[in-house]
Amino acid sequence: MVAVLVGLYLISTIAHLYNLIKKHDIAKYVGIGTLIGGFLLHTAMLGVAFSSPASQGWGIWLNALAWVIILLYLGVYLRYRDMSLGGFAVPFGFILGGYASAAPGVWGSGTTEVQGYLLIGHAILALLSGASFFLLFGFSLMYVAQSRQLKSKRPSAWLHRLPSLDVLDDLNHKILYFGFAFLTASLLVGSMWAKATHGAYWSLDPMKTWPLVVLWGAYGLLMVCRLTRSWKGNRSASFSMVAFIAVIFAIVAHL
Repeated sequence: MVAVLVGLYLISTIAHLYNLIKKHDIAKYVGIGTLIGGFLLHTAMLGVAFSSPASQGWGIWLNALAWVIILLYLGVYLRYRDMSLGGFAVPFGFILGGYASAAPGVWGSGTTEVQGYLLIGHAILALLSGASFFLLFGFSLMYVAQSRQLKSKRPSAWLHRLPSLDVLDDLNHKILYFGFAFLTASLLVGSMWAKATHGAYWSLDPMKTWPLVVLWGAYGLLMVCRLTRSWKGNRSASFSMVAFIAVIFAIVAHL
């Protein structure tokens, strides 16, 4: 049940963050639908936990705080039908509730059972982020190649087979968002699993830690620059190609 709760809040978090960048009906339905489902499950789990005579420690109170945050946001959404606040409230509720759930004994014996699900979720999200960054690298390579060909006096005959520069730039922007969201979620879920399994949120092994820090920082910088519109087109594509080296290095370091 804990894995389902974390999964529902995670999906809602990604949908709400996407809504901040580009409003879409699908993002609204997915974001609100999974949030309501997670909130109802969260309510039932808290009711059972507080009615139990066993002590759950500080984690249950942090889970209650996350529940209140989600409740207040849902109240605001029902009143104004605006998901903007959810871009801040839902991720915070997901992080707070997820980390609190990773504390030993919060949900009784179910905490140990969820460790395997957290590890599987971490691996799946990491695969999705890696695939996204690979596609980002490919589309960026196409953008840079087409841009140089258009500037040359004799462009190649295969140029017309490629998507336009505007289409490639738009694809790069969307794939970057999802890749960065999957990467961030993978790191969060992975640290939840580490806390539940080893009692520490983060590994002190520099070969496993620093590649992830560099990877997240590189694509985070690109994400910020894209959102502020200071980097677009050829500059963004070139940076994406260079940043992909960090992806390869991180995969090699972990495997």
